[in-house]
Amino acid sequence: MEMKINRSRLKSLRTDKLWSQEQLAEAAGLSLRTIQRVESSGKTSMDSLAAIAAALETDKALLLEAELEFKAYRHTQYAYLMWVVSFSFLSIYLANLQRTTMASHFIVAGVMFILVVLFFSLSIRVSEDRINWHFGPRFWKKELPIAEIDSCEVVRNNVLLGWGIRMLSDGWMYNVSGLLAVEIRLKSGSAIRLGSDEPNYLKEAIDGAIALHNSRAA
Repeated sequence: MEMKINRSRLKSLRTDKLWSQEQLAEAAGLSLRTIQRVESSGKTSMDSLAAIAAALETDKALLLEAELEFKAYRHTQYAYLMWVVSFSFLSIYLANLQRTTMASHFIVAGVMFILVVLFFSLSIRVSEDRINWHFGPRFWKKELPIAEIDSCEVVRNNVLLGWGIRMLSDGWMYNVSGLLAVEIRLKSGSAIRLGSDEPNYLKEAIDGAIALHNSRAA
């Protein structure tokens, strides 16, 4: 009968002893191929499980603990409201064009176009070991290792904070639309706020990555 074991726990126990796969195989009286298969697939027989647990001087139940499953998260929020505000402002500006010089017209239109292109969206990706985010066409690309995160929570931004990149009293905010965000509290004490139109899903993904990291480090 095949058993499903926690691969990360097995690898952690092996490396704690500073053993290679070959050394574990020798200590357990199993072939190297068996150890390699167990660590890659997480499947083993009851006899092999007992031999591995004895070699690692641990309880079989610890190796049978369920391995946390993590599903990568990726989402892009678009700044539709910013588009509307920008184009409305541009329309008003063009309606009063006779009051300005041609040079100022091109400068204002150019600045607005650049801002809309750079901040038209915010993309966030959560993987097993890090969080990546960037604006529009990969502008201001940032990443944060999961190992540096202490916790996170859904928060509501003050309307005065606006959109874009803002400095907070204890960190930074990145947002393109709405007031909802996920505040990531770092072990260093600082914070990062990522705006999102689905903050609960983002928080769930970050919490899952933190739990997976902690289980592997245990």
